[in-house]
Amino acid sequence: MKKTMIIQTMAAICSLAAMAEIPQGYYSPLDGKSGDGLSAAVTALSAGHVRVTYNTKTWPAFETTDVRTVNGRKAWRDMYSNNLVYLPGHDALNIEHSVANSWWGGKSGDVDAYSDLFHLNPSDQNANNKKGNYPPGKVADARLLDNGLMLIGTPVSGQGGGATSVFEPSDEYKGDFARAYFYVFTAYPEAPWKEEYAYVYGNDGKLSPWAVELLLDWHRSDPVDTEEMARNEAVYALQKNRNPFIDYPSLAEYLWGDMVSHAFSLIEEHPVQAADRPAAPVFADTWMTGVNTYSLRWWNGFTQRLEHDGEGTLMVSIDGRDYYPSQGMIDIDPAETHMEKHVYSAYVVKEIAGMELRSPVARLTAVARDPAAADYSNGVWEKMTSTSGMNLEEGPFLLLSSNTLHTMGVAGGTSATAFMESAGFVEFNAEGHVTQLPVDAAMVRFESVGNDRYRLSVSDVSDTYKGSWNATAKNKMKLAPSTYTAATAVVGQNDEFIFTFEEFGSLQFNKSQPRFLNYETSQTPVYLYRFTGFGEDTGIDSVTQDNPWAVGIDSDGITVPDGIAIYDLSGRRVAGRGLRHGVYIVTDGRRSEKVMF
Repeated sequence: MKKTMIIQTMAAICSLAAMAEIPQGYYSPLDGKSGDGLSAAVTALSAGHVRVTYNTKTWPAFETTDVRTVNGRKAWRDMYSNNLVYLPGHDALNIEHSVANSWWGGKSGDVDAYSDLFHLNPSDQNANNKKGNYPPGKVADARLLDNGLMLIGTPVSGQGGGATSVFEPSDEYKGDFARAYFYVFTAYPEAPWKEEYAYVYGNDGKLSPWAVELLLDWHRSDPVDTEEMARNEAVYALQKNRNPFIDYPSLAEYLWGDMVSHAFSLIEEHPVQAADRPAAPVFADTWMTGVNTYSLRWWNGFTQRLEHDGEGTLMVSIDGRDYYPSQGMIDIDPAETHMEKHVYSAYVVKEIAGMELRSPVARLTAVARDPAAADYSNGVWEKMTSTSGMNLEEGPFLLLSSNTLHTMGVAGGTSATAFMESAGFVEFNAEGHVTQLPVDAAMVRFESVGNDRYRLSVSDVSDTYKGSWNATAKNKMKLAPSTYTAATAVVGQNDEFIFTFEEFGSLQFNKSQPRFLNYETSQTPVYLYRFTGFGEDTGIDSVTQDNPWAVGIDSDGITVPDGIAIYDLSGRRVAGRGLRHGVYIVTDGRRSEKVMF
């Protein structure tokens, strides 16, 4: 099935002709002023605006300011990630201050700044958490985040104002952030700016020279588009004030740029004319996994088609190499190995309003699927609403977060990363069944080990065993090939799957740092989905995996399957119960493992 993504923003839905005009005389107080007088006049424009109550009224406000339509469904506009979160829920999102509210003490420091929609946005929770209160800047090393839209990490030399990290938005949003910063620093010059966070504003509450240079560059290189103009109108309808740097982009030049020695003139300067970037190209006949992100499974060679409106130059990159001009057809060679992966990136560049503007980048991740290998990525999975009367050993299963519907991935579970990462979002059909998995999704199986306890093993979508859960300490787990920590398993109220270890809590999901981990405190519960069969055109029958044997370790000793023997280091065979703490050898006669009890 062709999976072409069609995105309409609020700005695209509203025609420019229907958009409200700047109120007559609204900017008259700026006319003829310069320097501090001009800055004070800009400040006065926002004074006394209607306060939109933070949180309780912010999300209803976002429904008018930050919603787009994706293939006929309403989704939130997120400038921090390419994730798709559909209305009416917003569990995967935070309300993010683009200008960090800790810099002035948040709600207790200035409640108007804290609630001001001009710098509030729906934001992916993980990106929001990683951004923290870092300033904007150019990133030299995206060591904290590179999600395809936002970079967070070490700044280039001269950036950051002393901060260890900065955030850098994608090109299509750099100007939006810059104009939000210009607005906040002129609307709230008297906010109690804190010296310990003076990355951007210095000790005098004004923008630092490095920040001025950066923000002016972003402001100039990413001009106002119809989406930003429409958002300005929507916020004006709610707060009764406007962002003057959207209506008059040249105003920034009079306050910080090339026109600082001149008086601002409404006769010489004209209201903004939108300059819209070209739309992102579309990878035809692929699975849409997010905004401008696609996934494909392939084996035989074929030609991948890229669609765009035909104007501008299409540029393509393969596996991070240099971009090259393309006619929209990419020859993809036959795969050499199962799960081989390649990433194709593309954008359109076009001259608009005397500038070369680049579209958002579209990305396709192609993963090889050997027809002879098992592949559960497009199986059908049904949510379990009870464990009563069912056999948990009739797997496999999926683990999904109950609020955001992230699926557990196969990455993590090591000494360095003591948790399982999220593999992203799944796709559902009309019946609420999962029908498409990210290629890095994890499947789990349960093996009864007695006393109503189970071993939980993890495999990838090709049913390759990755290890079993070991809860080794509070908020710490690992995957191990030969050991496991047994736990009880039940589906409780609200369909929540509860997998509880004797020690160190239960399996839960941390939504602010998308991860699956054992927690003793309350986090986000998880759902359990059972495999019911394969989707169409797979050519694969259900596969039963023979997991390698493993041993359980708990406070009573060591549990082993039938036919497995336990020896102490003196070579004496021992029972698994009533052991002294120490190192033991577990063996089936062919394979031996050292186990610490």
